[in-house]
Amino acid sequence: MYTEIFDDVISITHNDYFGHLDKKGWDEPEKYRTWIKRMEDEDVLDAGTFQEIVEDYLLDFKDRHMYFRLKDNEKHNIYHNGFSTRRFDDKLHVTEVTDEDRLETGDALLSLDDVPISVLVEKHARELFETVAERENWKPIIQRYTSCEVEARDGTIKMLELKQFAQQDRKPRFKVDKLNDDVLFMSLPSFGDVKAVEMLLEQYEGELDTAEKLIIDVRENSGGSDLAFRNLLPYLFPEGENSISLEDSIQEFNCTRRNVELTAKVFGQFLENINDETIKKNLNKYVEDMKKNVGQGFKILEDETPTINIQGKAFPKKVVALSDVHCASASEALIEFCKESPKATVMGRATAGVNDYSNLVIEEWEDLFELWYSTSRMAGVNKRTAGEAVSVIHPEIYIPWTSKHTCEDMDLKKALEFLEE
Repeated sequence: MYTEIFDDVISITHNDYFGHLDKKGWDEPEKYRTWIKRMEDEDVLDAGTFQEIVEDYLLDFKDRHMYFRLKDNEKHNIYHNGFSTRRFDDKLHVTEVTDEDRLETGDALLSLDDVPISVLVEKHARELFETVAERENWKPIIQRYTSCEVEARDGTIKMLELKQFAQQDRKPRFKVDKLNDDVLFMSLPSFGDVKAVEMLLEQYEGELDTAEKLIIDVRENSGGSDLAFRNLLPYLFPEGENSISLEDSIQEFNCTRRNVELTAKVFGQFLENINDETIKKNLNKYVEDMKKNVGQGFKILEDETPTINIQGKAFPKKVVALSDVHCASASEALIEFCKESPKATVMGRATAGVNDYSNLVIEEWEDLFELWYSTSRMAGVNKRTAGEAVSVIHPEIYIPWTSKHTCEDMDLKKALEFLEE
């Protein structure tokens, strides 16, 4: 079973994945296929190990928008360490605790299995993928280890055996607060549920219409649908008509038969929760245009340069958008709109930059595995410089991440200071 599934994965990465020509020759599929087949013949390969091997293979493509995952169902449970970290200097600082009650935010991991973090940075350079500490993702790496040395907030040192906790379906927590008489704070941790975001904006329409200043927090927003924030856009732009060219966001599509079928499936599920007839019409046209171009290679489906017209509002008068490396996909699109507006300022750190290759679809096997991969590419992807993704969006005011962020929201503090100027 595993060898056959991996062969199908190779077929996708070499034919259906949009980056297959850009990255031709980057991967070593035969090395991994031999590894998988040997373990399968020896009956020592399980689902979890197979998932790890395929994920390692996908690292060759250097694409954070492609994943091979185990589905969390009766066949297999997903586990995690119960906390999150971020590196500053040679320590992994605990930024969030969900299940691991032996740790607190502000604690720091000094080593994993007695190996110092400074050494692990070099050892796992391929998986970390980044050259800047604040952009590294240590979560999957920590899961490979069994113990850690922890420096508590009070300076004491202790050793902990790492535990595994069953993954829980935690719903994103939207938050709207009036920080003072002038400033409204809105935390939008996800754009995955279009209706939930639209209901939130409707609920706080009065506050948005009267707020002098607005802070939008999408630092932990890993994406979803651009449609989720469409009703927020008028508040980001000055009063009157604002015409925004989307020339830099034009997409080319890889119109293979598999991609058309999986796109139709994704859209079908998405449209079940959409009542807007214009949106339905546009998405259905998108699928029909892909069908017309099956087998025709890479195609730009727009007939002309797309633009969006936004009727801006008088309030709020000033907007700050907080961004970070976890800000990805649809939330990056929102940050890009903010940078187009003269009354909005982006603060924090650069976004994930995953939209070079986008419009993800999902292929599934045995109700156990799923591969998420992109079917389109930003037309300007070849303009990248110094190896950085074109879609990385840098803030207008950069705030370096330091260990102080674990004790105080330094970004919010800087945003309030900026708005008071």
